[in-house]
Amino acid sequence: MFNCPRQGTHNRQEIDMPSPNKISLIFIVNGVDVPIDANLNQPLKVAREKALKESNNTGRPADEWEIHNDKGQILDPDKKVKELGLTDGDRLFLNLKVGAGGLS
Repeated sequence: MFNCPRQGTHNRQEIDMPSPNKISLIFIVNGVDVPIDANLNQPLKVAREKALKESNNTGRPADEWEIHNDKGQILDPDKKVKELGLTDGDRLFLNLKVGAGGLS
């Protein structure tokens, strides 16, 4: 612990080091960048839900949105962020699934 003159006593780890279990992902939703902190040990769908809420895209269920990486590959939302090999700053694209909510 150390004393910070402006904010009181803190554990050095709280200030100097980011959480080892979190990374920042940038979701592109309707052409807009939506940065989200994602837990490496949670399924990617948790971060997808955060991105949809942040971008006010809550009119459709989250499972109607596919997650694509920058190579166009569809990512499994049920896999953990760590399992998918995602790293800090990765850009992911959210797109409505073909046929979702619409005309057949």
